[in-house]
Amino acid sequence: MRVKNGAKVTFHYELKGDDGKLLDSTYDIAPVVYIHGEEEIIEGLEDFLAGEEAGFEAKVTIEPEKGYGYETDDLIVVASPENFDDNVDLTEGNVVETQDPDGNPINFRITKIVGDKVYLDGNHPLAGKRLHYKVEIVSVE
Repeated sequence: MRVKNGAKVTFHYELKGDDGKLLDSTYDIAPVVYIHGEEEIIEGLEDFLAGEEAGFEAKVTIEPEKGYGYETDDLIVVASPENFDDNVDLTEGNVVETQDPDGNPINFRITKIVGDKVYLDGNHPLAGKRLHYKVEIVSVE
């Protein structure tokens, strides 16, 4: 069976940055399982896997517009420590969760803390990055 809308696809991947540094891999853990056409994985990877079948192995480079998009200044905010619950660990690099105006969860990474200002970045950590994938389709159902 080939990858098409509605198919359950199981695949492994290895992700590297432009510098060749390994960013993520599923080869030592469970493979990814997704429903093709449901926007459960990035657009560029979904487009690349379309029409392929189990056993397919290849490498692909995904540009930001088909990956995690570009960084946007709208997702960089400054808050005061009082804006956080007491149980939130305000440490640079930590991720805190809040809600957008519609009540949907949104994650912000703490980029720095200066005095009474906590700088938060809601952009995906891979936003603006070219992504180099090695993929292997395990099964298509």
